[in-house]
Amino acid sequence: MFHERCRRVLEELDDAQESLQRMREMPRGLIRLSSPVIGQHVLMPALPAFLARYPEIEFDLDFSDRGVDLIDDGADVALLMGPIPDNRFMVRRLKPYRHLLCASPSYLQQFGEPKAVSDLMAHRGIGFRFPDSGRLYEHTLRRSRSELPVRHNHFMTCNSLEAVREAVIRGIGIGCLPEFLAKDQLSSGTLVPLLTDIIDVTDQFSLVWPSSRHLSPKIRVFVDFMARHLFASE
Repeated sequence: MFHERCRRVLEELDDAQESLQRMREMPRGLIRLSSPVIGQHVLMPALPAFLARYPEIEFDLDFSDRGVDLIDDGADVALLMGPIPDNRFMVRRLKPYRHLLCASPSYLQQFGEPKAVSDLMAHRGIGFRFPDSGRLYEHTLRRSRSELPVRHNHFMTCNSLEAVREAVIRGIGIGCLPEFLAKDQLSSGTLVPLLTDIIDVTDQFSLVWPSSRHLSPKIRVFVDFMARHLFASE
């Protein structure tokens, strides 16, 4: 009896030591992340599963459409759209996503549906202008390995993709939207995709961090997780 109790106590001690070791090895701490405002639509769906796996990691999320400066902002990692600022950063490309040219049923009823790219010049285009640079986003026509810009009559421009989506939903014009931002409206029929057999546009987010900084375990597991799981349900 005595030996049996001793054995159980020793087993419990071993289990406690293993649990303590796992806790020590578990990535933990605060991740400071910068992202454009649109990034909330891709990060938030993925975070619950990440936090369930890594409960000791906390976040300070900065969503802003001003230009991201990792060095001055003190962020650990940034989610970026488009080109990478410079070679001071390490980069992990994430899964690509599509852009779709969309309109509302009310707009199409009033102005008709474009059947060819050339028809777009006769329609009201809602353009997106990058907030930090002021550059107008151009989507492209891809056919037989060629890539040509799609010309629009820009009836309105916005520096927010959410505003572009709202303008398109309200029937103001035709706009090009990330599929993840318009998927609910496309599923419900609130938005209608246009020229999908002609216009084929993909883009991707990147996670970047300063190359001069040591990649801590918390950042490593976050980057690896997002590379695997972002847009996993698309």
